[in-house]
Amino acid sequence: RKRNRTVKSRVHTALLSLEDSISAKNREETESRLRTYMSEVHKAVKKNIFQRNKGARLISRIVKKIKNTFNEHKAA
Repeated sequence: RKRNRTVKSRVHTALLSLEDSISAKNREETESRLRTYMSEVHKAVKKNIFQRNKGARLISRIVKKIKNTFNEHKAA
């Protein structure tokens, strides 16, 4: 339980720092923090703290938010 809380806390902290860089619209910082966030989520999934689908959902949502912020929509 303590390990689970520690890992969840690391994921949440990585998310908060990523959202700070997104709101500041700092492209380079956002990319590096996204890699860190994805790494933390994947580690949590690997340790069975998050289910695989939850990990995919978290990453998908934040990538979508980044694309909307930096206007990187696919041409339909």
